Amino acid sequence: MSPVIDLDLAGDRDGGFDAEQRVWDVGGFALTRARLPADGQTRVWQHVKKNPLDHWCFVLVNDGTAPSLPDSPAEPRQLFFRSLGRPFDGAAKDTSVLTLYAPRELFGGNLGGIDHAIDTVADRGIGALLGDYFLSLEKRLPDVAVEDLPNVVEATRAMIAACVRPSLDRIEIAQGAIVATLMERARAIVSQNLRSVTFGPEKLGQALGVSRSRLYRMFEPFGGVARYIHRQRLLAAHAALSDVASHTPIIQIAESLGFSDASGFSRAFKQEFGHSPSEARLAAAVGAPIASATRRLDDGDGSTDFGELLRRLRA
Repeated sequence: MSPVIDLDLAGDRDGGFDAEQRVWDVGGFALTRARLPADGQTRVWQHVKKNPLDHWCFVLVNDGTAPSLPDSPAEPRQLFFRSLGRPFDGAAKDTSVLTLYAPRELFGGNLGGIDHAIDTVADRGIGALLGDYFLSLEKRLPDVAVEDLPNVVEATRAMIAACVRPSLDRIEIAQGAIVATLMERARAIVSQNLRSVTFGPEKLGQALGVSRSRLYRMFEPFGGVARYIHRQRLLAAHAALSDVASHTPIIQIAESLGFSDASGFSRAFKQEFGHSPSEARLAAAVGAPIASATRRLDDGDGSTDFGELLRRLRA
């Protein structure tokens, strides 16, 4: 971090600590994940004086927890933004920090005047979506093709502009990114609650903080909210039945995922996948191939200088 931030331990200037930083070079911006020790020690930092860079710096402090229902503990995360060209001093014991560095030119005049604004984005409403979007970026970037990076930059630009200084026109421009982020959050919430028999469209809408009508519009391409949740439960059942190490009876798997009627579960399963639950289990037992495709980008040797990366960011 030394090209932009002086970082040290509070008090003991001779001490040190192990840390890890991963950097994604997206072209129009850089995304970094810093992981620091949970040793209880306070670390202090300040922007490097006389640094020629005045990029915007968006900092998400997050411990990696997933979105939760309203009656669950809140996510302990905070989202800040500031200019690297302005003086800043801070102190914290954070252990996991996601930071996005973007040149001012990326936003044109859309963020004019925020230098003197409150530098915290509230983790609720549209502000919460920005935090979700940054986390989604970190998760999805390894699978994004290089030729698609300009689209990622544009979506990110619009999302930040809409969330940091919301207005009707900017929200409209960023609508695609907002909906995509809402869907990402919705998928995580549904996945967490597949085994809750009381979970349904109403609780999902509450967790997302959206109206019933908007929720149904979001899931219209999937055949509706209830249909989407139903299919995710069937997919979870299929995954459980394909686990050769599991000997849980089929009826117990069905009941654990909210299917109380064995025959109804079997019919729904066969209608969805074209084979019965027992056939799925048998296929796994005899070693029937399961299609999968994963791809990792070459991380390189990590020799690229971080300061040079930030200096060549262009809108």
